[in-house]
Amino acid sequence: MGDRRTGAEKGIAAVQRLGHMEGRAGFGVILRLINLWWFQVVGPHCLCYLVSHVSPAFEGKGFGEFAVEKPLSVAASPAAESAEFEDPSYSWVFALFGVTLGMWIGLLAAAQVLLPSQIEAIDPSDKVWLMGAVTTSGAVAAVLAAPVMGALSDRTRWGFGKRRCWVLGGIACCAAALLTMSRQSSVVVVGICWTIVHGGVGGIHAVLCAIIPDKVPVHRRGTVFAILGFAQPLGLVLGTLLVSGLSVGVGYPVVAALVVVLALPYALIGRDVPAAAEPSPVGRWLPDPSALGRDFGWAWAGRFAAQFATSLATIYLLYFLRDQIKMGDPAKGVAVLSLLYTAGIVTVSLVVGRISDRVRKRKVFVILAAVLMAGALTGMALVPTWPTAVAAATALGAGYGAYLAVDQALATQLLRSEGDRGKDLGTMNMSTSAAVAIAPVVAAESVAYGGYPMLFFLAAGMAVLGGFLVQPIKSVR
Repeated sequence: MGDRRTGAEKGIAAVQRLGHMEGRAGFGVILRLINLWWFQVVGPHCLCYLVSHVSPAFEGKGFGEFAVEKPLSVAASPAAESAEFEDPSYSWVFALFGVTLGMWIGLLAAAQVLLPSQIEAIDPSDKVWLMGAVTTSGAVAAVLAAPVMGALSDRTRWGFGKRRCWVLGGIACCAAALLTMSRQSSVVVVGICWTIVHGGVGGIHAVLCAIIPDKVPVHRRGTVFAILGFAQPLGLVLGTLLVSGLSVGVGYPVVAALVVVLALPYALIGRDVPAAAEPSPVGRWLPDPSALGRDFGWAWAGRFAAQFATSLATIYLLYFLRDQIKMGDPAKGVAVLSLLYTAGIVTVSLVVGRISDRVRKRKVFVILAAVLMAGALTGMALVPTWPTAVAAATALGAGYGAYLAVDQALATQLLRSEGDRGKDLGTMNMSTSAAVAIAPVVAAESVAYGGYPMLFFLAAGMAVLGGFLVQPIKSVR
C-alpha cells in the first residue's frame, strides 16, 4: 500500500507533474523561481542595523545625488573609479536587458511548457524518468559552462569584442538547438539539444555578469543589476504565455526567433572594453578558490544557501495550495500569486538597487532582503490560508528583487583580477546551478517526513543563512 519510491524518485515525479500542470496554467509557473523566506527574531536586529548604518547618508541628499559617505569597496575610491569608468548609456543598458530577456525566454518557456510536452509525446510511460534525466544533464552543463565560457571571454582578443562574441555565439547555439528540437522524436537528440541550450544559457549568463564590472562604475552597479533582474521573471511570464497555446513544432521556432531578435540591439551597440595585451596562462583558466579569497567564498556560500532555499520552497507550491490550503483550482492560484510576485520584483528591485548605490552599502540590504523573504515563507508555514499566500507572494517578490539586485552588485566588488572577471563570476554562478540540482531530493524527503511546514521552515533556515553569510565579508560594506 505504501509508496516505495526513493526520495529522489518522488522529487523528480513531483517536479515533472508540477511542470505539466503549471505549463497548462500559462504564466503561473513563475513561482517555481521565487524565494520564500523567514522573518523571526533577526528582523528587529536588521532594522536597527539599517537605521544606524544607512540613514545618515540620506541627510540633505536629493534622489539624483549620490551620497559618498564611505566607499563600497575598501580597496577602491570614488575618484579612482570615475577615472576608469563612464556612466553607461540608457541604450546600452536596455540592449543588455534585451539579450538577457531573450536568454531567459529561450530557457524558461521551453523548460516549463515545450520540453515536458515533447517528452510526454515521445514516451508517455517513462516521461518522469526521462524528464529528470534530460533536465539533470542540462543542469550539469550549465554548472560546467559558466566558468569555462567566462574564462574564454577573459582571454579572447578578437576585434569584435572579448565578451560580445561569446554572448552572440551562445545565443546562436541556443537558437539552433531550439530549432532542432522542434522536429525531434528521439529522446537522445532532445537531451543533447537541451544540454546545449541550458549549458549555453549558463555560459551566456556568466559572460553577461562579467560585462557589468567591465563597463559600469561601482556606484551604478546596483541599479543596472536591478534592471537586468527584471529579465528572469518577465521572461518566464512572456515565454510561457507565448507558447502555452502552441504545439511543440511551432513553439520552439517562435522561441528561437525571439531569442535572436532580442539580441540584435546588443549585437549592434554592445561594445566591449579593450582586452589586456596578454592573456593569462592556461593554468589560470580553472576556478582557483585560494586565489579568489575568503570573501568570495562567503559570497558563494551565501548565494548557494539562498538559491537552495528558493528551490526547496517552490517545487511543491501547487501541491501546497491544493493539499494544505484546499484550493479548488490550485493552478489558477499559482497564476495569481505569480503576478503578485512579479509586481513585487518590479516595484522594489530598482528602488533598492539605487538606494544601495547611493549609500554605498551592500551587505545590510542583502541581509534585510533575505529576512523579508524569510518572513513570507514563515507565514506560509504557520498560517496556511489564501490571504496569507497573497500577502506572502508580494513580500517574496519584493525581497527577491532586492536580493537579486544587491547581491549581484556585491559579487562584482569581490573580483581580484580584471583579467579573470568572466571566470570568477562564472564560478559564482555555479552556486545557483548546484543548488537547483540538489534541492529536489531534499524537498521530497522533507515533505515525506515532516509535511509542508518542515519543507518551508527548512527553506527559511537556508534563506536566513544565505543572508547572514555575507556579514563576514570585509572588503565590501
